[in-house]
Amino acid sequence: MKTEAKNFFTANEAARLSGLTRTMLDYLCRTKISEPTMACKRGKGCRRHYSFGDVVLLRSIARLLNAGISVLRLKRALQSLRKHHPDITPDSLPGTHLITNGRKIYFRRGSHSVEELITGQFSFAFVVELEKVKSEVLKQLDVKTVRRNTGEFNYRVRSG
Repeated sequence: MKTEAKNFFTANEAARLSGLTRTMLDYLCRTKISEPTMACKRGKGCRRHYSFGDVVLLRSIARLLNAGISVLRLKRALQSLRKHHPDITPDSLPGTHLITNGRKIYFRRGSHSVEELITGQFSFAFVVELEKVKSEVLKQLDVKTVRRNTGEFNYRVRSG
């Protein structure tokens, strides 16, 4: 298989990498929900070129669609997110999470600040990672046996 160095993805590559159909990709572009940011004159016969950040945004849209969220309803927030995605490269990421309640999208930067994408207002989020808490509790236990179907387990609390 031949590999070539380039700084963009074709529409077919972007669709494949994002998990969207080519038809959905065309719809998102036509409705200006997500347009490729790589320089290309608009017009018939012009091939669209997608940046790495574009593909990450498209894959996020695919996840929102799979969760049953109307992307058209979230159009303004997704367009607002575009101001951040030039910073999305294979080596960097300007935020850690996209959070939604089905109507609004929030963008989490760093460990605590969360920005509502349409208004740009910041709020604070306190996210408790349950897997981390579970691991912390398990570190304090000597678990002898676990019955998976019942959730029962034999344990001893470690001293110290």
